[in-house]
Amino acid sequence: MEFIVDEQGCRTLSADMLHDMRQIALLISEIQAQDGTLRNALGEDYEAIARSVRIMTTELDGAQKELDKITGNMNEYMSRVHQARVSLE
Repeated sequence: MEFIVDEQGCRTLSADMLHDMRQIALLISEIQAQDGTLRNALGEDYEAIARSVRIMTTELDGAQKELDKITGNMNEYMSRVHQARVSLE
């Protein structure tokens, strides 16, 4: 199988990844915005879930930094190469 990686494809991939990260961040924000309601509804389970949300937020921040690096590297590479052929066998 062979496919071509070009500058437009990298831009599209970067935009899609950024969009997905923003969607995840919005979901986490929505959970955090419901803090009082969740605290009342979940009772004892609240702290465990809140801890999970904090962990997700930290992991999302790290993933965003990695995505920024990957996107920067892809853009730099494609600005030099313009197109690459990839063969998968």
